[in-house]
Amino acid sequence: MARLMAWHVDYFRATPSERGRSAITEEGDAVDVGDALLVFISFEKSDEASESRILDRTYNELSSLASQLKVKTIVLNPFAHLFGELANPQTAAKMTNELYEMLKSRGNFDAHKMSFGLFYEIELKAKGHRLSRVSRIIT
Repeated sequence: MARLMAWHVDYFRATPSERGRSAITEEGDAVDVGDALLVFISFEKSDEASESRILDRTYNELSSLASQLKVKTIVLNPFAHLFGELANPQTAAKMTNELYEMLKSRGNFDAHKMSFGLFYEIELKAKGHRLSRVSRIIT
């Protein structure tokens, strides 16, 4: 089950601050975007057996939500801190990167990805409407 929590934000800024405890750590760049869908996402151990199906369904869900919100910018934030039986870090990083590439190529989104294994200083202003905070479990 991929799990995600998405926030519709007026703006979002993030600057890498320190390494986490993950065995996988990617290089990190700052992110600074306007009107966007900020997606906290994690992949679970059960996703490892059906990666492409989970990625397709997650892409479809994010595309649908972005369409409803009339948003073309999506920021992926790998976020394992709230969720259950996590996929191994290599698989989670790979799936996050693949989803990022799908958003850029298939959906023509202005996609951004926060780096796996890093903590960020974050500043944001979230909107306050009925779809401004949603969570999903993708099976």
